[in-house]
Amino acid sequence: MKYRNILFGFVFLLFTCATAQAAAGYTIESLASRIEVTPEGVYQVQEEISMTFLKPLHGFYRVLPTEYNFNDPSKQDIRVHVMDIRASDTLSVTRESGYTVIRVGDANRTVTGRQQYRISYLYDIGADRNAGFDEFYFNLAGEDWEVPIAAFAFSVRFPSPVERQSISFSRGVWGTTTSRGVTWELSADGTLLTGSVSQLQPGEALTVRVEMPQGYFLERTDYQAIVARFNILLYALAVAVAIFLWFRFGRDDDLVVVTQFSPPEGMTPMDLGYMIDGTLDPRDVTSMIFYWADKGCLSIVEEDKKFSFVKGRDPIGASTHEKQLFNSFFAGAKKGVVKITDLQGKFFSEYQKLTSSVDRYYRGERALSSATSRNMAVLSGLLVMIPALGYALACTANYPGPLSLIIFAAAIGFALFLGIIVHFMMRIWHLRKPIGKIFWMLLLVVASLFGGSVLAVFSLMSEVEIGFGLVEALKVVATIVPIVFLAILTRKRSAFGQKKLEQILGFREFIDKVEMDKLKRMIDDDPQFYYHILSFAIVMGLEKKWAKKFASITLEPPSWYMGHYTVWDAMFLSSMLNRCNTALVASVAVAPKSSPGSRFGGSSFGGGGFSGGGFGGGGGGAW
Repeated sequence: MKYRNILFGFVFLLFTCATAQAAAGYTIESLASRIEVTPEGVYQVQEEISMTFLKPLHGFYRVLPTEYNFNDPSKQDIRVHVMDIRASDTLSVTRESGYTVIRVGDANRTVTGRQQYRISYLYDIGADRNAGFDEFYFNLAGEDWEVPIAAFAFSVRFPSPVERQSISFSRGVWGTTTSRGVTWELSADGTLLTGSVSQLQPGEALTVRVEMPQGYFLERTDYQAIVARFNILLYALAVAVAIFLWFRFGRDDDLVVVTQFSPPEGMTPMDLGYMIDGTLDPRDVTSMIFYWADKGCLSIVEEDKKFSFVKGRDPIGASTHEKQLFNSFFAGAKKGVVKITDLQGKFFSEYQKLTSSVDRYYRGERALSSATSRNMAVLSGLLVMIPALGYALACTANYPGPLSLIIFAAAIGFALFLGIIVHFMMRIWHLRKPIGKIFWMLLLVVASLFGGSVLAVFSLMSEVEIGFGLVEALKVVATIVPIVFLAILTRKRSAFGQKKLEQILGFREFIDKVEMDKLKRMIDDDPQFYYHILSFAIVMGLEKKWAKKFASITLEPPSWYMGHYTVWDAMFLSSMLNRCNTALVASVAVAPKSSPGSRFGGSSFGGGGFSGGGFGGGGGGAW
C-alpha cells in the first residue's frame, strides 16, 4: 500500500507537470547560470536557457525582483540595480512594481521547436549592510518559473577564496531549509563553486548562502551621499550669486508717478501696450483701430452686428511699425473696405511680422531694459543648472547613466516652467490689484509644490530611499525658485523705459481716478475728448471704467461710426466696442489652418538561509 501511494503520487506529479507544459505551450530542457562576483559585491550574471516551443511563440522572458522590503525598522529596505542588460536576440526591458522584466524575441515574429536564448546583466544589491560578516546570499533559480526546468546547472566565481564549511544550499518551495538533490563542488583554490540540480518544479527555488569574514567585499564609496552633502553648499552659493547679480545690476529705481492728462507724447496705444509689459498682445494691435478712427484714418460700419472698416487718410507722422500695421490691415480691402471675415486666418502672419518690427524698434537708445542687466539676467538664469545637476547626481551618482540626464532635464524643465509663470506674474506687477497679486503668489506656490512632487517621482525612479529623495527634491525646489525669481527681476529698466513707464502710469492714474468736475471741464473744452482717450483706455483694459465715468454726460456720436442705434451714450458705445474688439482679437490671434502635410507633431535572517530567501531568483517563461 505504501509503495502504491508513492507511485501514485509520482505519476500524479508527472501528469500535473505534463498538463502545465501542454497548457503553456513550451518546455524548458535546461537552464545554466554563471555568476562572477566582483570584489565590490556586484554580481555579473550570464544565463543560457534551452526551450522547446510546442506552438508558435515570440520568445523568452525573465523576471528579476529589485525591491526587498523587510517591514522591520531595524533592517533597511533594499533597492537592487539591474544594469548592462544584453541578450542574444531582440531585447526589451521594462521596470515595474519592484521587478525588472527582460523580454527576448521579436513581437512581430513567432518561432516553434527548439530555441536557445542567452542573457547577461549586472545585479547590484548595493553596499554590504551586515554587521560582523559579509555574505553571498542568492537565489540561483527563483520560484516563479511557469513550467518545470528539467536540468539546472550553475557556477559562481568569487573574487577571493571562500571556506567550504561556510557554504549552504536550500532547494524547494519558499521557506525550505533542506538541500535535497543538490550536487556541488568547490574548486581547490576556493574561488569557483559549481553544481547542478535536476527537475526544478514551478514554485521551487535553489538558493545558496556563503558567509565570508567582515571586509571580504571592498568598501564602496557612496557618491550620492557625498554629492548630497556638497549640494547644500553649492545651492547656497548659487542663490547668493543670483542675489548679488540682482542687487548689483538688476534693482529698478523707484517709480515717480505724476498724474498726466494726455497720452505720452509720440506714443500710440500699440506702443503704450508694448511698453507696459514688453510684449505685443492682440489687444495692443486692435486698440489701434479706434485710435485710427479718432484720427480720421478709417470709419467703422456695423450691420447686423457684423463689422467692416472703410479706409480714410493714411496716418500722419506714423512710425514704421504703425504704417506696417495700417497697410497690412487694409491689404485685402475691396474698394477701400475690409470686413472682419476678410481678416480671419490672414492677419495672424502679419501680426507675427509686426511683433518682430516692434521688437527691433525698441532697441538701442529706445531699449526698455539695460543691456548689462539683460546679460546678467541670462547669467543668473543659467545658475539653475547647478541645482539641476546636483539633484541628478544626488539621485544617480552611484549608478550614472541615461536616467541622470533625464533627471537633469526634468529639473531644467521645472525651472523653465517656473520661469514662464514668474515672467507673466511680474511683467505688469505694478498694475495688478492686491487680489491679483495674491492669486499669482498662490499660483507660484502651487506650481512649486507640483514641480517638487514631479521631481520627487523622478528620484524614486532612481531607486533611492524615499526619505532621501524627498529631501533632495525639497532642496532643489527651494533653490530653483529664488534663482528663477531673481533672474526675472535682474532685467533692470533703462532710463528710457523708466521715464516712459512713469508717464504711462501717470496717464493710467488719470483715466482710473479722474474726478467728474475735472472731466466735465475737459469735455466742455473738447467735446471729442472721450474718443481721444478711448483707444488708450482699451489697451490698458479700462474702457468700461472710462465709459462709466461718462454715464451721466451727454456724448455726441462719433463721426467715424455708422450703425443702427436709437440712443447714443457711453454705455452703448462700450457695448459696441466690446463686440468689435472681440471680433478683431479673434482675427489677430487665430492662425490659418495648415495643410495636413505641414503638421508634425543578509541572509539578514541569520543561520544558513532558506529556499527563495536570497536576492535574485525571480522567474520566467515564454511569450
